[in-house]
Amino acid sequence: MKIAINCIFCQPRGGGIREYIYNVVSALSRIDKENQYILYVLKDCVDYAHQTLPDVPNMRIKPTPYDSSYKSVINRSLFSHQYWLKEEREEHFDIFHSPFFHAPKLKKAKVLITVHDLRFCRYPSTYTLPRYLFLRYAVKNSIKQADAIITISAFTKSEIMDVYKTDCNKITVVHEAINRDDFAVDKLRGYVLEDVAKPLENQRFILSVGHIEPRKNYERLLDAFALLKEKAEAKDVKLVIVGKKGHHYENVLKRIGEMPDVYYLDFVSRELLLWLYLNAAVFAFPSYYEGFGFPPLEAACFGTISAVAKISSIPEVCGDSAAYFDPLNIQEMEQALWRCLYDKEFIAEKKALLIPNLDRFSWDKNACETLEIYKSLR
Repeated sequence: MKIAINCIFCQPRGGGIREYIYNVVSALSRIDKENQYILYVLKDCVDYAHQTLPDVPNMRIKPTPYDSSYKSVINRSLFSHQYWLKEEREEHFDIFHSPFFHAPKLKKAKVLITVHDLRFCRYPSTYTLPRYLFLRYAVKNSIKQADAIITISAFTKSEIMDVYKTDCNKITVVHEAINRDDFAVDKLRGYVLEDVAKPLENQRFILSVGHIEPRKNYERLLDAFALLKEKAEAKDVKLVIVGKKGHHYENVLKRIGEMPDVYYLDFVSRELLLWLYLNAAVFAFPSYYEGFGFPPLEAACFGTISAVAKISSIPEVCGDSAAYFDPLNIQEMEQALWRCLYDKEFIAEKKALLIPNLDRFSWDKNACETLEIYKSLR
């Protein structure tokens, strides 16, 4: 088979989709030596793609006529259909895989798309109006036209079935994973703690990671932390929040500024993030909407247990290895944090389950399951 993969998000600012592309393509390069792959990238990111993606005989990087400029992004979104039809005619690929939820309608090739979440449906205010309107149109068409759909969680599968009334047999859940080698203590060898985190050295703290935006539920986390601090044993505990400013972040930052023992570190270096995961007493994940939810798994790599929201995909990802709470119930959140800090038997039980839970997810497993979908479409 010849398989085309749209790798245009293989670019320095490609975000989570860039990571997905890198990991899936890298794993496919390890397990599949028979099929031929064309990896389509932006023309101004060819060098980056060669540095990032696997260099193997059966994978070829090919530039598209588009670049990473804003004007080109709009043109690519609106007018790329003819380009993909031309590529289908010239390259004769059998399968076109879009690792995000926008794909063309082709003549002969089977089309597979990966849908990570439907946040634009559930939380449209997180997008600009033009972007939201485009996604509402494009995603509906792509889901309808695709021959098969990969989702990264059973939760997202249920969302697609609910919103678009899609046949469940068309959708396959293929879990994502993390590169555990990237979240290892030896990555901190020689690391000198940065000044911004010096006040946390030798301190007991709760860590939370994620963009500062409403769905991350930080305001309730701050309420729960204030409740926790009323208990004598917790008087010295700190709360550390790490994340870029998203939309409607102002109230959260205002409240952080008014509360003692709460630290907002904004965007941090990779090494500092790992240090925080390693040294946190507990990881808090109060978000009430996640397509998958990586941070609790990242924390688990360092032996740090999590208190997480029992909603969306989070229970599917964390399994039995975390403490759960209703994300709308501040008292439940506080109680889960307290157990993860002070209930020694509970802590030992959850720590013992961290590695078995991590073992459920791997990129090689993801690639094997993705390859089986390719074969089913042949």
